[in-house]
Amino acid sequence: MIILGIGFLSEASAALVRDGKLIAAVSEERLNRRKLWYGFPEAAIAEVLDLAGVSLDEVDCVATHGLTGPLPDPEPFERKKSEIAHSKLDDATKKRMNEFLDHRYAHEAHVFGQRTPNYLHQIESLRRPVKVYAHHHAHAASAFYGSGFDDCLVLTADGWGEDGSHTLYKGKRRGAGGLERLAFSPTIDSLGYFYGSITKALGFTPHRHEGKVLGLAAFCQDPKSYPEIRSMIDIDRERKCFVGRMDRGLYVPHYDNMPLLKIAREHSREDVAAAAQRTLEEVVCSYVTDLGPAARKLALAGGIFANVKLNERLAELDNVEEIYVFPNMGDGGLSVGAAWLAHHELTGKAPEPAPDMYLGRGIDDDGVGELLSESGLKYRQVNDITAQVGQLLARGEVVARCTGRMEFGPRALGHRSIMYKASDPSVNDWLNKRLQRSEFMPFAPATLADAALDCYIGLAAGGASSRFMTTTFPCTEKMRREAPAAVHVDNTARPQVVDAEHAPDFHAILSAYRAETGLSSLINTSFNMHEEPIVCNAEDAVRAFLDGGLPYLAIGNFLVEGTKS
Repeated sequence: MIILGIGFLSEASAALVRDGKLIAAVSEERLNRRKLWYGFPEAAIAEVLDLAGVSLDEVDCVATHGLTGPLPDPEPFERKKSEIAHSKLDDATKKRMNEFLDHRYAHEAHVFGQRTPNYLHQIESLRRPVKVYAHHHAHAASAFYGSGFDDCLVLTADGWGEDGSHTLYKGKRRGAGGLERLAFSPTIDSLGYFYGSITKALGFTPHRHEGKVLGLAAFCQDPKSYPEIRSMIDIDRERKCFVGRMDRGLYVPHYDNMPLLKIAREHSREDVAAAAQRTLEEVVCSYVTDLGPAARKLALAGGIFANVKLNERLAELDNVEEIYVFPNMGDGGLSVGAAWLAHHELTGKAPEPAPDMYLGRGIDDDGVGELLSESGLKYRQVNDITAQVGQLLARGEVVARCTGRMEFGPRALGHRSIMYKASDPSVNDWLNKRLQRSEFMPFAPATLADAALDCYIGLAAGGASSRFMTTTFPCTEKMRREAPAAVHVDNTARPQVVDAEHAPDFHAILSAYRAETGLSSLINTSFNMHEEPIVCNAEDAVRAFLDGGLPYLAIGNFLVEGTKS
């Protein structure tokens, strides 16, 4: 059974599942070099078919997202209008919010009336049977089947998908198994809109720069704006859903939200960011706490769970034993979730969890040799390049790496990474400047698995998430002392715990580095310039290497020398 999964929203992607195993997955942005690209992923489809060695004619089913049911329920929209009418907002703001609500409902009704995703006509042009699943159902499948849990609760949350912004599912792997939806929040009660509103009010781009808000939040311990920010979002315990209060400043796309802008003018960016982060953590953790022992195993997907600090808080809850965050938790992961749902529906069997995210194309040494010969760069082929890279890092050099199959998802996991010693905290300033980045969080560490328990607290609750940089963990005194460049001001870090089974080459580099220095962690940041997708191929790697003025590039089995640090 061969299934092609297609996602067409932000970070549009394609995935190929054969007999329940995820063979390949690639985001279109890596191929067309347009970050967070939205649309029909034509190049990614061709890429995953080629990586799997199958033709389109051999595909049994194409799976995608976008299924809708009856017309959306108007009750949440009418309830919001009533709240706005009874608020203290001025008449002009009330009018703008009501216009938004009318526009939003009309848009959802139009989508529901079509009963098809926007790109179904292009999907149907592939001339294969098609299965279409709801947006949050696909998110939930990516988390549940990716986790490998036998029984768990699955929580999804994002800005919006079709008519919803959050779902709660029960997942069961044994027997016929599958996913049963238990609860749901409409789009206008969105946690993603809440955090997006803060992002926008602080002068950043919503749905793109939320990570900057997260980084800023750690710089304020007692936010004075908290009472006002906290009033913007809550939970309805009876209905097991979230409740957004537009009249208190909740995000309204295409409009400036005056109540929230007033809060942002009266407080520092750090204060408002800290209040928003605290609010998000409190609301989601209260929701999960109310789920009781059923949340012992908790699988997570959707853009909200790109918030690594929130994931840490969830893992720390008394009723949660272990969390799993699908590594491509945003809309880029919908292609995988849809393909896994189709596999389960068509075979009655659960798909296999993916052991790693190295799902893109690898690097061809023959092609690299030709490229470097034409580039004029100084290079040499190295027999044991992992040992050579480890020794360079031990000498304090910066090394960019483009080797092996490309990672799927927003994190570089050693195959498309820039590495440096984690003992130099000044790196967060000068390397970000070289890469033209403006960040408020330190670089993330890669840490050898056999040393991780001495570096981080609570790793067991993070489960496999610790291999994918999807949650932060409190750092031990040893980690703070030996790797200060990777520890945030709140004494946490977002690690990739590296073992020889899942990442043998990266493990070899870290091991060689430790043999020289006695240290078990390196800085691991994505190999790309600011606002560019992570590099995909050798040409991208050489271009980014030169643009960043970096001293060394390990590409395949070649070592390239550039500007010395």
